[in-house]
Amino acid sequence: MYKFRLAGNSQIKLLLITALAIAAIIFSKEVSSGIYKGIYFCVEILIPSLFPFMVISTLSAKSNLRFKGKIFNKTANILFGLSGETLFSVILGIFGGYPVGARSIGALYKQGKISLNEAEKASYIALGAGPGFLITFVGIKLLNNIEIGIILLISQICSVFLLGILNKFIFRKKDNNSFKEDNYAVKHSGNIFIESVTDAVYSAMEMCAIVCVFSAFLSVIEKYIHSDYVSVFTEVTTACNKLSPGANLPAIAFAVGFGGLCVHFQVFQALGNIKINKLLYFLYRIMQGVITSVITTVLIKIFDITIPVFSSVKGGFSLGLSTSVTGSCLLVLTGICFIFSIQEE
Repeated sequence: MYKFRLAGNSQIKLLLITALAIAAIIFSKEVSSGIYKGIYFCVEILIPSLFPFMVISTLSAKSNLRFKGKIFNKTANILFGLSGETLFSVILGIFGGYPVGARSIGALYKQGKISLNEAEKASYIALGAGPGFLITFVGIKLLNNIEIGIILLISQICSVFLLGILNKFIFRKKDNNSFKEDNYAVKHSGNIFIESVTDAVYSAMEMCAIVCVFSAFLSVIEKYIHSDYVSVFTEVTTACNKLSPGANLPAIAFAVGFGGLCVHFQVFQALGNIKINKLLYFLYRIMQGVITSVITTVLIKIFDITIPVFSSVKGGFSLGLSTSVTGSCLLVLTGICFIFSIQEE
């Protein structure tokens, strides 16, 4: 008689998938509302601010636009222990938006332009919200203060810089510049600009799909856990939107530095075959969030910037957590899903 068997953690994964399917049915109203919000954020915020940089990152990898030469290599090596070519990916990560740096690193490694060791080191620090998100969305649109957006950007740059220095001492192993055998030089069949735009479209679609899924899941969780701080660890766009009425700048700064699980899944997808220590990556994100928050707080006091508070905005938030068993179970389920995602292959 044939027996249906699942090896290892497959049975638990099957139970989790089944639980998610049942939850999608039971909480169909909340899921629909969350997906609607996710689509809105993608169309109104993420795509306008990130898509141009997605094209640029792919175009830079497909073309000969690389930071070559002794000056770039020496500067990058002294600061972060990286090559000049990889430094360009870090810069794109800071100014292009969350998944752009990872996309650039993944493309460079896939094309054999950087080694696996180089790609791994850069993956821990090539992450930032970008000026389009911080200045245009958070600063101008949410807080009605461009100076706050600029300060958030400066704080983020400083946090990446400090983590880059720390990264250099953590990864002291010398890069032997040996590439994996499955890397290859991509042959372009047509205009590389068109190819870059096409690749960016697919990447944007993947990004928006992940955002919608997390937005739907967060909408269900928020039905039982009444705290805007839950979104800080799950989806950064929602977090900034929820925290802005109270102008909780330290929390907003931590949120943009940390990125949220939604961003992390996008980064892991963009890195492709580059296998990093995801627990260490997660620790880096916490440190980046803390550093960004501290620097932002200090700069606000130094420049004596007034933070606007919109008390009339609907949907004020509560700092307390609901004691609902259902809400607690949903939050635990989120953690379990993330644990499975960071397991080493």
